[in-house]
Amino acid sequence: MAANPQPADLAEFMFRLDSRVFHIPARPEGMSALERLLALVLQGNGSYTVAAKCVRAFQEHFVNWNEARVARLFEVQDALLAQDIGDAQNRARLTHQYLRRVFGLQNHLDLDWLYDASSERRETLLEALEVTPEHARFVLDLDSLDEEDEDYEGIPVTAAMKRMFGRLGWAPANPKESLIREIMHPHTEGDMRYPGFIALSLLSLQLPVNKPKNCLKAAAIKELFKLRKSMANEDAVQLLLGLGIDFPLANTGFGLKEKAAKKIIKEKVTKKKVAKKKVAKKKVAKKVVKKTTKKASK
Repeated sequence: MAANPQPADLAEFMFRLDSRVFHIPARPEGMSALERLLALVLQGNGSYTVAAKCVRAFQEHFVNWNEARVARLFEVQDALLAQDIGDAQNRARLTHQYLRRVFGLQNHLDLDWLYDASSERRETLLEALEVTPEHARFVLDLDSLDEEDEDYEGIPVTAAMKRMFGRLGWAPANPKESLIREIMHPHTEGDMRYPGFIALSLLSLQLPVNKPKNCLKAAAIKELFKLRKSMANEDAVQLLLGLGIDFPLANTGFGLKEKAAKKIIKEKVTKKKVAKKKVAKKKVAKKVVKKTTKKASK
């Protein structure tokens, strides 16, 4: 029987996985799916706050989103510059690409149907757009929840998430969704709902569907979980990159004591080697002097 991870241990693990990219607020009332997705496109691996500011700038500058779609690139860029938003040229280009691809795929710009669609259908659209960041699908999964719906059970539990919990030994093989929700509950509530859910969803997505004899990715996740409080930042970043997760970590400063200790030991060893070399050189010099003196006396 698999042992569930202790809430405090999982909280520490989530702390190491955290990135400012994952800190996305709940969708504001009145914000359309087209606007929400545009904000995520403009966010990329950066700040959602700045991306939301871009969306508001466009709303103030253009009559509607179709006007923004047909506008010239410099006009889209001017809307951002008027609000002193940086990287205006690149963000204007991304906005153009996004709006034109949405229109090209369905001949209109309404995307509110995404909130009634299945997760698989949403993912199909995101892949066709080719400009949305990887975490967008998980944001839309949460945005689509309706807690007042009679069928509401809680946060979505994907097959990938069940697979990860089983392979890490946090739950039995093919665990029930209710068990996964129970384990995740303390880490996906309140302000941590979006960042916690996004982090675990991204992590679970990296494991192969078919379990290999020796799953290196599962082993890497176990290693990070085991060393969550001591692994150096550089090592954690490299491990996550190996898993396919490339997001800047929000919490740093780990492993510094161990790293500093290794540096001190290395410096001491180097000093000893230098001192030994100096002593050896002095001995050689003395021998040369003695030989020279003997020859001179003869």
